[in-house]
Amino acid sequence: MQNRDHWVDYAKGLGILLVVYGHVSRGIFNAGIKVDAELFKLVDSVIYSFHMPLFFFLSGLFFLPSLQKYGRTGLIADKVDRVLYPYILWSLLQGFIEVFLSGYTTSSTTTGEVLSLFWQPRAQFWFLYVLFAIFVLMAMLYRERQSLPEWVLPLTALAAWFLQMFVQLPFPLDFIGSYLIFFVLGMSALRWKDVLKTQALTATLCAAAIFTGLEYLFHAQLHLVYTDKSVLNLALAIAGIALICSAAVLLAQWNQQWMTWLAMLGYCSMPIYLMHILTGSGVRIVLSKLLHIQSAAPHLIIGSLAGLLIPVAVYQLSKNAGLHGLRYLFMPPAGLSLKVRLARK
Repeated sequence: MQNRDHWVDYAKGLGILLVVYGHVSRGIFNAGIKVDAELFKLVDSVIYSFHMPLFFFLSGLFFLPSLQKYGRTGLIADKVDRVLYPYILWSLLQGFIEVFLSGYTTSSTTTGEVLSLFWQPRAQFWFLYVLFAIFVLMAMLYRERQSLPEWVLPLTALAAWFLQMFVQLPFPLDFIGSYLIFFVLGMSALRWKDVLKTQALTATLCAAAIFTGLEYLFHAQLHLVYTDKSVLNLALAIAGIALICSAAVLLAQWNQQWMTWLAMLGYCSMPIYLMHILTGSGVRIVLSKLLHIQSAAPHLIIGSLAGLLIPVAVYQLSKNAGLHGLRYLFMPPAGLSLKVRLARK
């Protein structure tokens, strides 16, 4: 992980922890395992109020540096390899496994649903679908040496966010409208990282206070959930992003050896995102169907650990020369790599 901005790994690590916990807890709830329903719904709504906007924000951070490095065509080719390829491969892998295990999981999946991945992504893979679309859109709007006036994109993204609030847009325009603003904010935020690094503790405390206050207003006072349409949704997401990023900068500055596992989770966030549903669901099936464990705590703890650690282990093994083929779970072979083909021209 040399030559990396490590606070971003910490931020991704915190974010992927929330993603895995959220999906595991939803699986437990949907499976009918006894939990405190009110507490589950509250925690679920708090997590979903900001954790996916966070990943769009973090993806936007290095868009402009990547555009300058690769150029427009090279950037799109890079995202075909790093985003579109794993989206297609894992949509098929997870989808057909879900078809096979439909009798053991909390939902039934058909072959037709799996094969509709090009116009209707399944499960967690909607993020990769929408992220790729946003990368292509931004690459088409920007050029290597010429960019739009700085105010145009934030204003357009904000207008798109409000549009999707009041107009029922077709997919993927609805999701692009919902998340483009966070990608654009990420593009603008990189210039402030040095200021944040000098005020990390103050920023974390302020962001925590604002985030807590907004969540209390949203959930306890207004009795809303993250799916309700409200201007507060945007404020909550930005406050959550600010909290995670400022806390990540603080953690990176502390640079404690015992915290490096969090940075590793961030470094491996893509493999974790791709695999955690399968591993978490597999643990739930084993615990409930084979071991007949119906207590929520073991499911939540073991399922979350499996959703995090098994993908990390597989990704690390993929770097082993003796297990060369595993790398194709995450990146295409040279013969299929659009980036490699462009480099050869």
